[in-house]
This record gives sequence, structure tokens and C-alpha cells, in this order.
Amino acid sequence: MLKARLGLMLGIGAISVGLGLSGAQPASAKYQGHATTPTELRGTWYQYFGHHRWQALKITKHAVSMNGKRLYATNKHGWRKLHVLRLKKGQGAESGYKGYGGTNYNLNSLAKYDYQTLGNVWLSHKRVHGKRTLGIYYNMGGFQVWTKQKLAHNYSYTYKGKQYLNRIGR
Repeated sequence: MLKARLGLMLGIGAISVGLGLSGAQPASAKYQGHATTPTELRGTWYQYFGHHRWQALKITKHAVSMNGKRLYATNKHGWRKLHVLRLKKGQGAESGYKGYGGTNYNLNSLAKYDYQTLGNVWLSHKRVHGKRTLGIYYNMGGFQVWTKQKLAHNYSYTYKGKQYLNRIGR
């Protein structure tokens, strides 16, 4: 009797451990939370500025810099503090944020005014010379395209069609 009860208890324990392990969710390698930037966005990105000059956007784990000047970082205060907000399609409409066409990120969601933010940022599916590009939407249909290489061409564009907000995150 004791052997049967012990076997039953071991069986129930093994089943509960098995269920507990199978219910665990794998960790996301892309979006870790509000204090770090997504891994897919990290690196140095370039945009042609004309006359053999480029703008450089450097995104690290805990900071965002443009042309060597730190814009946002986790150790800053106020609207310069790095606070990443992940936006999906149709998400956050009640708080004023919208995911629009696809997953994108606001790297400074603590900003109170538009001029304090970089805009909505995403890794685009569009490619230049076989490499994916970084897309940034700021205002009124203006889309900036950043590449990993210094290319002597600016791929940024303005979309003047209807529903231009649905192009954010694609």
C-alpha cells in the first residue's frame, strides 16, 4: 500500500512538473522591455546628407545617439530618458498611441512634444542592396530610410496617398 501511494505521488509530481515546464514561455530576443532597445534596431545606421556627408544614428542597448550627440539614455532624466514603447497594429489607441501598419517602436515615449522624439522606428522589410533598412516616420507622410552602409543616395520619401499611417512599421 505504501509503495502504491509513493508511486502515485511520484507520478502526480512528474506530471505537474512536466506541465509547469511546458507552460513556460520562451524569452523574446527582440524586445526586452522599456529600458533597453530591441536587438533588431541596434547598430550604426547612415543616411546620405548630400555632398559626401552622412548622418549617423547609433542605437546601443541603453542609448541612442545621432552624429555623436546622445539623444536618449537610461541614465538621463525627463524626456531624454530612454523609454522604449513597442507598438503593434491597432495597439494603444486609448492612450493616444497607435501601432498603425505594423510593429514599430517609440524610443522616447516619455516625450511631451513631437520635437522631443525621433519618431516611430522599425526594421523595414524593404531592402537596399540586399540589406534590410531602418524606417523612421516623423510627421505628415515623411519616411526616412537608413542603411547600414554609407551609400551616396538618400532613399527617404514622402508618401502623399491616402492612409499613409498604415505604412508605418512595414
